[in-house]
Amino acid sequence: MQTSFFELWRQFWAHDKTSDSVKVALALGGVVWLCLALDRPEWLIGPILGVIAAALAETEDRPLGRLLAVLVTLSCFAATAFSVRLLFAWPWLFVCGLLLSTFGFVMLGAISERYARVASASLILGIYAMLSASRPGQELAPIWHEPLQLLAGAAWYEGISLVWVLAFAARPARQILASVYLGLASYLALKAKLLEPIPGRHPDALRLALAEHNSLLVQRMNRARQVLLGWMKDGQPRPRSARFLKWYFLAQDIHERASSSHQSYTELSRVFARSDILFRCAHLMSLQGEACAKLARAIALDKYFNYGRDSLPALDELGAALRHVQASTETDWRRNADPVADLTRNLTTIDRQLSNAGNPDALLQTDDTTLRDSNPASLREALQRIRMQFTPKSGRFRHGLRLSLALAAGYGLLHLLNLPQGYWVMLTTVFVLQPTYSDTWKRLGQRVSGTMLGLVGGWAFLHIFPQDEAQLGLAVVSGVAFFFWRADRYMLATASITVLVLLCFNQLGSSYALIWPRLLDTVLGALLAGGAVALILPDWQGRRLHLAMSKTLARSSTYLNEVLAQYNSGKDDHLGYRIARRDAHNADAELSLTLSAMLGEPDQHRLTPEQAFHFLTSSHTLLAYISALGAHREKISQWQHGQLVAEAGRQACDCLARLATAFEQRQVVTAEALPLPSLTELDEIPSDTPPQERRIIRQLALVSHLLPELAAVSANMWGESCASR
Repeated sequence: MQTSFFELWRQFWAHDKTSDSVKVALALGGVVWLCLALDRPEWLIGPILGVIAAALAETEDRPLGRLLAVLVTLSCFAATAFSVRLLFAWPWLFVCGLLLSTFGFVMLGAISERYARVASASLILGIYAMLSASRPGQELAPIWHEPLQLLAGAAWYEGISLVWVLAFAARPARQILASVYLGLASYLALKAKLLEPIPGRHPDALRLALAEHNSLLVQRMNRARQVLLGWMKDGQPRPRSARFLKWYFLAQDIHERASSSHQSYTELSRVFARSDILFRCAHLMSLQGEACAKLARAIALDKYFNYGRDSLPALDELGAALRHVQASTETDWRRNADPVADLTRNLTTIDRQLSNAGNPDALLQTDDTTLRDSNPASLREALQRIRMQFTPKSGRFRHGLRLSLALAAGYGLLHLLNLPQGYWVMLTTVFVLQPTYSDTWKRLGQRVSGTMLGLVGGWAFLHIFPQDEAQLGLAVVSGVAFFFWRADRYMLATASITVLVLLCFNQLGSSYALIWPRLLDTVLGALLAGGAVALILPDWQGRRLHLAMSKTLARSSTYLNEVLAQYNSGKDDHLGYRIARRDAHNADAELSLTLSAMLGEPDQHRLTPEQAFHFLTSSHTLLAYISALGAHREKISQWQHGQLVAEAGRQACDCLARLATAFEQRQVVTAEALPLPSLTELDEIPSDTPPQERRIIRQLALVSHLLPELAAVSANMWGESCASR
């Protein structure tokens, strides 16, 4: 029993939501305890709202970085809270300040993700200050009363956060790396399904799912890079962080190998439909996915990772199957033996890397361990980033303008209709209004339904638990539930925060009077957000999909060029190469997200979904072919077909660059207009060509065969639009 309890505790401790949940529970519990001990229920609202705002502003960081973030956060909170209180009695001045500050906070987010979080939380705290100031009797309170209550709650949470990060400094790095390896596990499991040679199966659905999984994995890896940057000193890892950096680089290498493709899967499934070799590959890849999940758990729990010997029989059987294919006299098998051999080589390398993952010191050391820092290096650079967003073409500029006008409209509406506690309208608008139409309307439904659920639940709790202590205990639980669910279960998060509000306001005797106005305010605020995103400089994703397509092609061209260069200079995961690789995957992820957002928009603002999906699968396949070249990088000193490879590589990069320009300008480009590599020369390489060169030539041929497909998408998309005009 003790072992079981200890294991359950470790699982709870390893969960990525545990830190936030414990900190919020301590902060809210401390506020509730103090108010009960002093018998001052009227002190509840301000500090609790301050705790929530501070928790929303928090980012993962090391102790010193967290301290600086706390100072910035509290400074912004103080300026916001006191500004609201000072201007509250003058509506015209207040609405002017509201417009300017809202737009300014949104634009401040252009500096970095940290500033974006602080700016968003400051805006939310400003509306909390309005809610506090609008409560009956507050007009008689000193001007500093509500701001100090909000700041006290925020400072209390920030103090807990600082102590937490001092006590568990490595936890954010462990958690984010664990999430990366969990993402890799899911990706490998899905890729294994794609390898299974099932007759008659159309692989496009799996390819789309793979592209979506890749998008999520890339986002996690970007977050991991930002967290690990806090562990760097002068661009180099600190002693305690060296193992985290090695795990991060290992994840990047496994991702490159896992995302690579050595031949069309449709072709491989056809050729090896009566062979077990692809099933052997899929089985080994599934085992490696399970190993990544175990490694994620080991990293999160700070336990030793033992890869074990489960994969050895699978490796032996795969090797035997490969030898059987290579010895076969069947023409199709012999012609496709090289791609399967390269796939086997890739899986064998992944297996070897995972076997050493339990001892990061045994992993190969990258000479250049510099990470790209996306944070501004100076105040001048920070201001330059903001200045670059001051254009109607910028999505941030549009969102800032929409949010400013929507909040001003909400402020006017609550005065026009004389809504009691009408600032909930503005709070709803802030939470619902997102940069894209599809995200806004998705959030709108979740917010309204969550509020209704929370009001019903809160009403029930008030009847079932009439004691103040029980209600406040439930309020703490509801606050913790809000932060536990807000990232992936927003409807439940909204219900939780609604319950918290009702239970806290009940201490002041006003909860029942709040139920119907709260629902009305939520509906009005949500409709304001929905109207703003559709009517005020709407940022239809269908109108910018061509830019995401262009970016994908341009980044793939750069990545291919970097990969090919290393077959002359030798394998080197230097910063330039890693940036090119990550930019290519980021562009692929951005395209997937843009397409997903476009599908949630009205039909008249969409491009042809079929062509867009076709482009996504083709571009992801293109990236997979280039990744295969990257996975097998090695220096070739003596070339047999060096001129052919150099010319074909240059032409492929040039074609991708031209296609990128054509998509950016929404121009039709035909295959005949592209300087395509000679497919005849690439497809008819002598059998005595060294295997390294055969691999490069084969991958370049696969890339070249895709180029006309990508060009055809431009003709189908822009040709149709031109014809319709």
